[in-house]
Parts: sequence; structure tokens; C-alpha cells
Amino acid sequence: MKRSMKSRVKWMGVLCLALTLAGCSLGKMEPAPVLYDLGVGEDSAPAAAAHKPVALAFDAVPALDDAGMIWRVADGDSPRIYARSRWSVSPADLVRQRLAERLARLGPVLPGDTVGLPRLQVTLTRFEQVFSANGATSTGQVVLQAVLLRADGQVVAQKRVRRSAVAATQDAGGGARALSQATDAAADELAAWLGGAMR
Repeated sequence: MKRSMKSRVKWMGVLCLALTLAGCSLGKMEPAPVLYDLGVGEDSAPAAAAHKPVALAFDAVPALDDAGMIWRVADGDSPRIYARSRWSVSPADLVRQRLAERLARLGPVLPGDTVGLPRLQVTLTRFEQVFSANGATSTGQVVLQAVLLRADGQVVAQKRVRRSAVAATQDAGGGARALSQATDAAADELAAWLGGAMR
């Protein structure tokens, strides 16, 4: 009987210790990251020629398939990721959606695997917040590489689009807003180019 009581007391002590440690670990849980997206784009279409129906094929460099928010100090510095902030989806998905929306204001945009149509192949190569060396200012920088191909696969034209926007605040929120503005500007430049290239 005494051994049984001692055994119960021992196991109760172990259980209490386990629950205490679990409570401590729960108390130290990291807060959920703040999520950002590109917001709502402007509705007005750019002053550009309408384009014919086109199939949009979009991809991105591997680093932009993750939802991490990339920033760096000066162009030559190594990229870093905000610890407490993330995109709601990957930059590749955000820019693909925004680009399709803005191109569609000037003409039909169909999936990239649609046959019998010219294909616009776009690659997102840069999407990050870049700070000045002293950290006092930053810009959101977006770079797109576009190739227009005929329905038979022959290259018609190609274009590299690089746009940046100044961040109002030097943090993840300011970077997200600047990248939204730069993305819209890049998409509108691409739309204007596409209208001329498809004539």
C-alpha cells in the first residue's frame, strides 16, 4: 500500500512538472506574423493602345516563390527576410494576379497554356525593399523580364521592365506599399509596350 502511494505521488509530481513546462513553453509562443498583400490597385487604365487576346505565362526566380518579405541594405548587400512580417501568398502569386488584372483592362488575357494565341512570357526577377546605406530611406524595387511570342513560338519582341517607388516608412508596411506602387507601374509599362508590340 505504501509503495502504491509513493508511486502515485511520484507520478503526480512528474505530471505536474510536465504541465508546468508545457505552460511555460506556451507562454513563450511567438506572435503570429503580420501579413501583407498589394492592396487594391487603381481602376483607371493607362493611356495605351488596346492589345489583342494574349496568353499570359508567368514565372519567378525561386527566391520569390516563398512568402518571406525580402529586404537589403544597398544593392550589393545580401538579401534578408523580415522576421515578423510576411506576404499573404508568395510574391510570384501576388504579381501574377496584379499583372493579369491590369493587362486585362486593355484586352483579353487568357491562361498561358491556351493554344492558338500569341503568348506573353513574363518572369519576375526582383521584388524587394532596398534601404539606403544609412537606413534613412528605402524603395520598393520590381523587375520583370517579358518575351512576346507568336502562336507558333517565334519571338516577336522582348522587354525588361524595372520600376521602383519610395517607401513612406522604413519598415515592412512601408515596403509593402512601395512594392505595390512599383508593381502597378511595371504592369502599366508592360501593358503599354504590349499594345505596340502586337500591332
